[in-house]
Amino acid sequence: MKTKTISTIFMVLLSLSAFAQQDAGFSMYFFNPLYFNPGYAGSREAFSGTLVDRNQWIGMSGAPTSQSLTLHSALRNVRLGLGLEIYNDQAGPMRNTGINLTYAYHLPINEITKLSFGITGMLNNLSIGWSSINIDNRNDPSFMNNAATSWVGDASAGMYLYKPRFYLGFSVNHLLQSRFGTTHAAGADLAMFYRQYYLTSGVVLPINEKTDFRASFLGKYVNAAPAVGEIDGTFIFLQRLFVGAGFRTDKRVNIQGSDNMLIGIVEFEMTSFLRIGYSYDYYLNQTGTYNSGTHEFMLGWDISSAKTKLSSPRFF
Repeated sequence: MKTKTISTIFMVLLSLSAFAQQDAGFSMYFFNPLYFNPGYAGSREAFSGTLVDRNQWIGMSGAPTSQSLTLHSALRNVRLGLGLEIYNDQAGPMRNTGINLTYAYHLPINEITKLSFGITGMLNNLSIGWSSINIDNRNDPSFMNNAATSWVGDASAGMYLYKPRFYLGFSVNHLLQSRFGTTHAAGADLAMFYRQYYLTSGVVLPINEKTDFRASFLGKYVNAAPAVGEIDGTFIFLQRLFVGAGFRTDKRVNIQGSDNMLIGIVEFEMTSFLRIGYSYDYYLNQTGTYNSGTHEFMLGWDISSAKTKLSSPRFF
């Protein structure tokens, strides 16, 4: 009974922490950069899509789950890219669903290098389902409705420098820092999105004719939440099978220890236009004793109107 109580309290604290981060984090971020960088839209020179499902802290009731569907494409014979994202993020009773529309402009630097600039318009629906919370006084006016909801508009911007074997990106989400005054929610006037800053980079190095190695990095900072850093290394076999590992850390240190984790990643290019991926997060602190880790699944595709194979392998 004592263990169950501690687990429940710990779960509530983790849910609040996840909501403080506001935007979900994905381990396979290098397969879905449009989620946090509008400049990525159209960079794959095809009609591209990525569907990701992430389930955190398996075995714990109310654990965070996140889903993201991104679609983007370059307009032929012009330097424009367009993108669309639909997403859902839930942690305990709190849910954030929304839709993003993205516009990007790609400027050639030389024959193989481009620099793109993108901007995204965001529309979020935030809700808190009181029915899923054990409330001592059901007559409390703050909890009379089943859910507190709010529609919030926002924006993000980013730049993305890329060529076949290298990329560097910087983006800022929630530029407007919009407030979301959920109906009947305590502290509604203070609740808001905070700007989130992303710095990402990656490079692919050839080892031999059949093997490449990709190193990548993601840094994320948002005020009032821990800074996050992640490094990843992936071996690429025959430009089809990706097998790698990563390490993620942040500045927070609590009673469970520092928030560090190991990540295992595998992706397989089933065809020239279809790929699948999976990642597993293992927590290095006491968090791991309360759950079975985090699972993430990815399905991606590239559809080109050209009759020939895409001009180069897609490492990012």
